[in-house]
Amino acid sequence: MANTQGRIYRFGSPATLALYDSNNNLVVTGYVSPDMESYDLTHEADTEEVRNSSGEVVGHITYNNRLTLTVNFIPAGATSAEALKAMSLPDANGTCILTGAPAVQCGGYADALNAATGNRWIYSGGGSLKFTQTGKVTGTITLKRFTNLSASGAATSL
Repeated sequence: MANTQGRIYRFGSPATLALYDSNNNLVVTGYVSPDMESYDLTHEADTEEVRNSSGEVVGHITYNNRLTLTVNFIPAGATSAEALKAMSLPDANGTCILTGAPAVQCGGYADALNAATGNRWIYSGGGSLKFTQTGKVTGTITLKRFTNLSASGAATSL
C-alpha cells in the first residue's frame, strides 16, 4: 500500500469484476475476479450544433449520454486451471458488475464505476487477450453504461 507526505493522491485500481454472458450466467463460476491492472473511465455523449442562416451556432444538442470503461486485467488464479478460466470473456451483450472501486461522480452518476445489479455495465464485444513470450497474459475489455438503459441481466432474443 502506498503512503504519502503532503497532498493526498488516489493510488491503485481496486475493484472486483463479475462477467455475465447474454443469458445472465456467470462466465466463470467459482472465480471472483481477475487482478485489475488499470481502468480508464470516459464520459461521452453524441452532440449536434444548430446553426442559423449565417452559419453561427445558436444551439447545442446532446443525447446518448454514456460512460465507457476500459478495463485492463491480469488473468490469475490459485491454480493453473483457475488462471486459464480467468481468461474467459462473455459473448456480446453480456454484462458486468463492478464493485469495490472508489465512488467517483461522473456523467450524472453519483457512483460511476460501481455497477449495481439493475444498472450493469454492458459488454458489446471487442475484448482482447495479449500473450507474450516473456511476460504475463493481460486482457482488455471495454464496457459501456447508458443513462437511460437499465441493463439488469439477460438480453432479449429477437
